[in-house]
Amino acid sequence: MCLGFSVSISERQRQSLLKDSEKMSDPEPCRIKQEEAEEQIDVMVKVESEVLSEDEEKHHVSEEKAPIKTEQSFLMNSTAVNDFACTQCGKSFSHECDLNLHMKIHAGEKSYPCVACGRSFTHVSSLRIHTKRIHRFNASPTVADVISQLKNFSDLDFQSKHEVIKDGRPMPELKDLLQTTGQKITRSFQRDWYDRKDWLCGCATRNRLFCYPCLLFSACDNVWTDTGFCDLKNLPRSLTKHECSATHIQSQIALKTFGTSQIDLALNEQHKLNISIHNAMVKENREVLKDLINATCFLAKQQLALRSSNDSASSSNRGNYVELLHAFAEKDERLARHLQTSTLFSGSSNGIQNDLIEAMSHVIRSDIKKDIDRASFVAVQVDETTDATNKAQISVILRYVAKSEAACEVREAFLEFDDVSGDRSASAVAQYVLGVLERYKCVDKLVAQTYDGASVMPSELNDLQAKIKEKVPHAMFTHCYAHKLNVVLQDSAKSMSECRAFFKTIEGLGTFFNKCTKRTQLLDDVVKRRLPRAAPTRWSSKSRLLQTTSMYQSDLLTVFSIMIENPDIWDNDTVIMASGYERWLSKASTCFLIMAYDGIFNETDALFRVLQNKAMDIGFCCARIRDTIGAVEDQRQEFKSFYERFEQKCSSLGLTDSVQSQQLVRDERKRLFSNILDNITAQLRARFDHFSGLSFLGLVDCTRFKEMSKHFDDAKVQSLSKYAKFFDFVRLKADLIGLYSSQTVRNECKSPIQLLSFLTQKNLTQAVPEATKLLQLALTIPATPVSVERSSSALKRLQSYSHNRTSQGQLTSLAIFYIETERLQKIKEDKEDFYAKVTEIFIQKERSMDFIYK
Repeated sequence: MCLGFSVSISERQRQSLLKDSEKMSDPEPCRIKQEEAEEQIDVMVKVESEVLSEDEEKHHVSEEKAPIKTEQSFLMNSTAVNDFACTQCGKSFSHECDLNLHMKIHAGEKSYPCVACGRSFTHVSSLRIHTKRIHRFNASPTVADVISQLKNFSDLDFQSKHEVIKDGRPMPELKDLLQTTGQKITRSFQRDWYDRKDWLCGCATRNRLFCYPCLLFSACDNVWTDTGFCDLKNLPRSLTKHECSATHIQSQIALKTFGTSQIDLALNEQHKLNISIHNAMVKENREVLKDLINATCFLAKQQLALRSSNDSASSSNRGNYVELLHAFAEKDERLARHLQTSTLFSGSSNGIQNDLIEAMSHVIRSDIKKDIDRASFVAVQVDETTDATNKAQISVILRYVAKSEAACEVREAFLEFDDVSGDRSASAVAQYVLGVLERYKCVDKLVAQTYDGASVMPSELNDLQAKIKEKVPHAMFTHCYAHKLNVVLQDSAKSMSECRAFFKTIEGLGTFFNKCTKRTQLLDDVVKRRLPRAAPTRWSSKSRLLQTTSMYQSDLLTVFSIMIENPDIWDNDTVIMASGYERWLSKASTCFLIMAYDGIFNETDALFRVLQNKAMDIGFCCARIRDTIGAVEDQRQEFKSFYERFEQKCSSLGLTDSVQSQQLVRDERKRLFSNILDNITAQLRARFDHFSGLSFLGLVDCTRFKEMSKHFDDAKVQSLSKYAKFFDFVRLKADLIGLYSSQTVRNECKSPIQLLSFLTQKNLTQAVPEATKLLQLALTIPATPVSVERSSSALKRLQSYSHNRTSQGQLTSLAIFYIETERLQKIKEDKEDFYAKVTEIFIQKERSMDFIYK
């Protein structure tokens, strides 16, 4: 009787469900196909089944709510069909999503780790039970699990809640939320369900659907707030059922009226007041930060050190940075009040200075990277200098053409320092250089490479070039004229101890007189000529100093004798140093090196003047390079006459050798003389061996355009073969002939940089695109005269800074900050944008003060 009654009810319900299924059958968005009504009834009640580890499964089962024990549900469950069976253990599931979750058990996949103990779980519910029971707290399973974050809505403050609601509900694609029959996909979630139901949201991590208002405001757990909904087959029915629930309606009301209640309004007004107070403080803090930035920029512009040896509060000189801030404070009451009262962020600590320098250097590096990204070509210049701690610091500078609407400009941008004291081999330098280029994403743009200083020995220059060319075949080696031709003598001086000591002493000779006006006055009275100042990186200045010393050696000896013989009118340091220089100039070995290098400088200085004025005439330059190398080598054959002149000068100056055997001294000097010549000729050959490959520069020699309009030199175009990937040679020839024939171009453009600026200003770059690229290439290669036209190249500023820096820490940032001062001043023209960028980077490290507006 009871059974028959139950069956009759079940049959009536089956008929009702058949009618409902016909009404609700909708192929979109879940692509629901017409199916047997029996099947829809069978899956009406979702069976949450999954296989966990023994321990996990217990937790999972305990989490589920106890089903309602009715005859109706019993019969419906008894007739359910599990269509999805596990191929490994045979267990069946009514939903494919449950089967997929079950398969993770067999695969050993546990995607939900516990943040407290590290144990991982297959199912998020198992992790939640674990954290509640074992660790006694609610932990978010993953950072990306937005649902767990939304469930913590009630724990947030008013403003945070407002921000969550303002951000809106999460609506991911859920591409993996599918339902299949066999291998065929029968249903997939469609995004327009989000439009149909303004409360529906999704979680890509769990691949389930949720109710957004209930997640925020409901305290009850159901499938729409806990595990999430995935039964696409019954989605329309379940959506309608959930919308009719009292919990959902109450959550909707709470969401729509959020912020309008008296409590909410009171909280909102207090929040606005707090924001107003906070923002006023932030504004004042940012104004103080602007003062700190301005002080730092001023010191960089003036090339002044920030700190002193003693920057304590009791020191009379706390360093340029701190003293400058206090000077600003004398005219700024706000800054003065801040410096006197602030304890957390006074702005004068070394840490603040370092963070400011790092922030501004980051802004400069970003600007450099933008330039490099826009440039068509780059050339790398590598140099080595020794810092205050005698470590070998290798530097990388990129040369490129920067274009703007007004004009074009050749720029040299310093990138970074690195300590290579441990390994200065060709392999180490090549690996370092390529690493820097890759970080700036310009390896494919590299067209030239040059190495100055002593970063590698002359014998390894070819190996270094070859290793770079293995990666970038078109990166030809050339010499950087901005560093002056006489830089090749630096290796000669450093490779032999006698020469190294000689040049260090002669540099000190020039400094000795320039540091004291009294000494300078005596020099003017006796010699009637001052000694040139020797810059550490300008070998042409050493040439002038050496030539002046050679010419006035006798008068200089007289000056030092006067100082030594009158100790009462000179300070002790002057007398002691004068005695040392007098002994040094009285040595025949000093006179020998002065005369030897004087003859060498005469040849190399003449070559430099030719290369500076005739750089585009490659044939002429190559001939002069060969002549110079030949002239230096010929000096070896002329040693006999050279030594006779040397002995005559020693005799006239009264210079003698302390060694008895004159023949031994002569043989030793002959050996030294030969070593110097060998080293210099090796340097010249290594640096100018590929110079003939630059003959294509003659194509943009503006002084010969009229001549080339009558006879085009195809051989020069062929020399561009190494750069074939960048050019269309047929179009290039047409572009060049058009430029050669233009009277306007010939009249207005006298150099490649003027021609490129002319084309840019007149919007002609697209009219002659290949010629424009050739001009950019020619200007990028460091062989063109623009290098020496700059008042001070980046290399000179780099070495000048390194020899005068006060701290080893933050070396690269500090170097960029001091070397790229021109770029810094240009960026600073847009002050507010500059302040904003520096502040944004600075506040990532400085957190003791508020700098962020609410």
